[in-house]
Amino acid sequence: MFGIKKIEYLTYKDTLYQVYRRIPKGVIKEKHVLDVRDAWHCDIVLRTKNKDEETLIFLVECPDAEIIEEIPFPTPIPTVPDHE
Repeated sequence: MFGIKKIEYLTYKDTLYQVYRRIPKGVIKEKHVLDVRDAWHCDIVLRTKNKDEETLIFLVECPDAEIIEEIPFPTPIPTVPDHE
């Protein structure tokens, strides 16, 4: 079966980011972290530490929403009273 991928967001320095990937630090050599960030089109990489384990979090900045066109809210359909 196919699963639905959970989209995770976080705020860092007052900017909203989408988490692209979480990778244990040992998987990518330190000198290649920026190359991987660029290849994945990420904007920033954070390092987190939990006990003895470090994780690299690759983040993509979420652009501010922009209203292109306002669509009028549809008028409600009148209901027909029940016939008694």
